[in-house]
Amino acid sequence: MNSKVRVLEGTAASAFMASSWADLYRQNSQATPYQSPSWLTGWAHQLPPSSRLVVALCEGPARQVLAAVPLVCDRAGARPRTVALSVPMGEYVRAVGPAAEDPQVAEAFVGYLEELASDGQHVEMAGLPADGALARRLTSTGPAYAGRWHTTLTDCAEICLPLAYAEMSRSTRRDHKRRQRTWDELAQCRKVTYRRTRDSDELLPAYAVLARLHARRWTGHAPPAGLPHAPGALHWPAVLERCGANMAFIATLAVDDEIVAAQLCLTRHRRAYSVVPAIDLLYKDLAPGHALLRHLAQDLTTAGYEYLDLGRTVPGQHTYKDQYRPRWSKTVCATSAPMACLDVPEELARPTAEGV
Repeated sequence: MNSKVRVLEGTAASAFMASSWADLYRQNSQATPYQSPSWLTGWAHQLPPSSRLVVALCEGPARQVLAAVPLVCDRAGARPRTVALSVPMGEYVRAVGPAAEDPQVAEAFVGYLEELASDGQHVEMAGLPADGALARRLTSTGPAYAGRWHTTLTDCAEICLPLAYAEMSRSTRRDHKRRQRTWDELAQCRKVTYRRTRDSDELLPAYAVLARLHARRWTGHAPPAGLPHAPGALHWPAVLERCGANMAFIATLAVDDEIVAAQLCLTRHRRAYSVVPAIDLLYKDLAPGHALLRHLAQDLTTAGYEYLDLGRTVPGQHTYKDQYRPRWSKTVCATSAPMACLDVPEELARPTAEGV
């Protein structure tokens, strides 16, 4: 496949996102909600003055767009920095388009990123699914690639629906039954309510509750590295307003009308993605996070969903997620070697920037 990268920046990049991104997204069944036009433009519209939206297009004959990657170039520091748009809030980063997983398309994109690095930029691509074409190219080994990228791996968990309790170990089934019994007994003397938002009018008020729970949970100490970005900032509601109820929902669990656990999720097709969970520590002895997750799994199963993605997993979370028999996968964070002098293949023509 004869392909090369063309780069759009600033207003040209924004115009492309507005006019063409939805079509590329529809053509790519592997793309996640983190590549949806609503999610990405929500974050792009809130970039600080030091940052510039960049869209790298891989084009074939007659300038047919084969795939695209949205990036952000930040020039606030002494050294320009290029990262994927919406990271770290977006947990998965993929190219989008009909040929997004073609190895030659990935080669062209990586050639462009390596040129940025060779020009002195710090380039970091986090959240790349390890089995995707971009991650495979960035983690290639051999003399031609030696020293170009530093890579780290993060575990991610996805559970199949319905939950297969019968296939779990005896001890895990016992733990689930014990926790469920606790909530059944609680429901005999107090009101226990599970809800999932169904429209946009419910979404933002539920988000405000989730943000308060999350803030209380981490008051006085920082969350472990890798946990979802703190949801209290003003830019989150603006993004969720764009996403709307067709793509986002918040599930909550309440005791006597007091919400004790909440979980923000995004959806695409028959897969839901957990974005930000939060619990009330005053109820931690009741394991409200487990209780909410069991309700949510049953609710999604009834609604026709087949998977619930629990996202990236930081140290200390593996045991928690293992209790749901997840399918484990990995994402890659690739960081350019400092001031690397990179030889880009001659067939990858130097990209031209438009809309600067």
